[in-house]
Amino acid sequence: MRSITKILQLGFCWLMLGTPALADSSVDLIPKPRSLVWQNGQFEVNAQTRLTYNSAQAEEVARLFSTWLQPTTGYLLPLGEGQSTNTIAFVQTPGDAKDESYQLSVTQKQITLTANSRAGLFYAMQTLRQLMPAELESQQPINRAAWVVPAVQIKDAPRFAYRGMHLDVSRHFFDIAFVKRYIDWLALHKLNRFQWHLTDDQGWRIEIKAFPKLTQVGASRHHTVVGHTYDYQPLFDDKPVSGFYTQAQVRELVAYAAARHVEVIPEIDIPGHSTAIVAAYPELSCHGQPVEVTGQFGIFEQVLCPTEKSFDFLRQVYQEVAELFPASRIHIGGDEVLKEQWLASEQVARLMQEQGLESPEQVQSYFIKRVADIVTDLGKTPVGWDEILEGGAAKQANIMSWRGEEGGIEAARLGHNVIMSPYQWLYFDAYQSRSLDEPKAIHGLTRLKQVYDYDPLPQSLTTQEQARILGAQGALWTEYVKTPRHAEYMVLPRLAALAEVLWSPIDARDWSSFSHRLPALLKRYQSMGLNPSLSAYYPQIRVENSAENELKVTLDTDIAGLPIHFTLDGEPVTINAPRYQAPLLIQTPTTVRASSWVDSQRSLLGNLQLSLAPHKGVGKSYKFKHAPAEGSEKRLLDGVLAVDQFYDVNDFTVLYGVDLDVTVDLQTSAALSKVVLGVDAGMHRQLHPPRRVKVYVSETGQQWQEVAHLNEAQIQGPVLTLTFPVRQGRFVRVFAENRQDSHDPQIPLLPLYIDELQIW
Repeated sequence: MRSITKILQLGFCWLMLGTPALADSSVDLIPKPRSLVWQNGQFEVNAQTRLTYNSAQAEEVARLFSTWLQPTTGYLLPLGEGQSTNTIAFVQTPGDAKDESYQLSVTQKQITLTANSRAGLFYAMQTLRQLMPAELESQQPINRAAWVVPAVQIKDAPRFAYRGMHLDVSRHFFDIAFVKRYIDWLALHKLNRFQWHLTDDQGWRIEIKAFPKLTQVGASRHHTVVGHTYDYQPLFDDKPVSGFYTQAQVRELVAYAAARHVEVIPEIDIPGHSTAIVAAYPELSCHGQPVEVTGQFGIFEQVLCPTEKSFDFLRQVYQEVAELFPASRIHIGGDEVLKEQWLASEQVARLMQEQGLESPEQVQSYFIKRVADIVTDLGKTPVGWDEILEGGAAKQANIMSWRGEEGGIEAARLGHNVIMSPYQWLYFDAYQSRSLDEPKAIHGLTRLKQVYDYDPLPQSLTTQEQARILGAQGALWTEYVKTPRHAEYMVLPRLAALAEVLWSPIDARDWSSFSHRLPALLKRYQSMGLNPSLSAYYPQIRVENSAENELKVTLDTDIAGLPIHFTLDGEPVTINAPRYQAPLLIQTPTTVRASSWVDSQRSLLGNLQLSLAPHKGVGKSYKFKHAPAEGSEKRLLDGVLAVDQFYDVNDFTVLYGVDLDVTVDLQTSAALSKVVLGVDAGMHRQLHPPRRVKVYVSETGQQWQEVAHLNEAQIQGPVLTLTFPVRQGRFVRVFAENRQDSHDPQIPLLPLYIDELQIW
């Protein structure tokens, strides 16, 4: 395999005009083919090369290849039937028209692409594209005598039939030109399903002629929240957002995708996530009151009422949608349905009595089954998020498992076909590293390697049950993704990792191999003018308590062998900073910063920063009066501060609807003078701090002395410091009162997030 440096050297060779270009991709195909044999020699594509075909469908693929090749090379290659030397032959053979397998043969005299179907020929073309120099992707003229392709024999076929990617255009609207480019990315990576999330609380994005207010009213909002929707003091940008796709644009996009073997699956999300619908047609709610399209993000109470008026509305909507989208499936949503408005509705109460429904979950099941029947009557298969299993799912529905794998496992056992889309691995709106350079994301961390390591087939299922797993799908939700450049960064190259998960045989997948092939793919993205993330090269940090008042810090990278440079004084990392060799032992408050040196970029990458506090409470025992969220108690005394990190719930001790009241046993008596409490949720998202804080000290754990407190006026987040005259004590008790909703004093406004309880 070629080193990153070697690839750069070859890239320099490509710039020499008038000479055949050496292919940079001799081992760099993504996704990895099923069978690949390298041979001696190469084929030169020049102005005399002829494109041949033996069927109408083969001709279509040949013309797509010619269209891709022409802008950079300037070649207007002749097309025709028959075969000869210096040809690229597109050959369709008799067989299953749904077969996506192909063969690709490159010799010194000819390139031959062979498949039973147009799809197979198209995927063979995508492989040929990757065998050719990345500069061809620029679509800018380059004067060169010939372009070479290494000699190779490839036999290939996908592992999964359903290979999908999703795009949310409701939260932030993306024009049709961008959506076409998005389709192009899917096609390059041999993905064949595109789920178009067209409706949500923040905007309705598709023209429905029977209900013009859906776009006249529902496609616009007055403003959008600045920062995260749960910020302590949310602000709005006062910039209207609007946009929708006309039916003519939808047909244009569907045809564009079909030519690239991408089936477009529309999502019309009901009965929740319906604020835009209710804003346009309030009579479809249970309350009938006017509402506005929201500029916030999250989960909202607006829900369609399970009345005949709602079902008549949806019948007409889905009928128009079905006519626009020839896909075999329609996604009906069904996720995150808040049921308060149903519970308060007399109409719903009567429905429950008439239908024998005993819970709001059964109301949801009734609603979804009615909609599933509508979709089925239109000749389509309904798809829903895994919440539609609650109360019982329609038998004909496909289940898309997003809250983990559990919903997909349950659905497969119940006999449903399943598409895996667990957020822990396949939601690309999460951060890609802990670098401070990462653009704003929703929360959480989904590294490139996490995507690559995912397997859609749960081992707990039987072989028969595994057969119901159709494949998997990635997702890009766009609450915090406003621009095409940001979208490119979030999707690429995680899309490539997903592609290899879904296409390549499981026994052929290998992270080391993938990471060696990655630089050539990144070069191809950059030639396409795209903005891929380089986060896979960024360093990572692990911290553990190694001894009394001591933390052990380990630095590494997912891509092996990269040099890491670091500082321990909070200063930026340079190439002259120490190179990491062995774990670091930290005994005083320290800010660790680290970056990786990457030859292919000739620069340090990643701006990792983590503040550590090896205080007296690290690793000590503790007892809560009110239990925190399961597993989160371990974060209270780990010595790691999250205040300078992006928000990740896993960094915090989280208390839902209760106060923090914790007692720490230091095991021996110690001189104490300060307690520090992190109370906000780090960079990019700050939650409500507590209303007041008190600190107590005791030698016995029975008799307590209050030594410090902060009232509401004194609390200025995100770090609260409480100092006091030196006190001797073994036990420290900290009380932080949760802030309550100003409208309802009985309900805490938000969970209480505690970063690190430092005891000094």
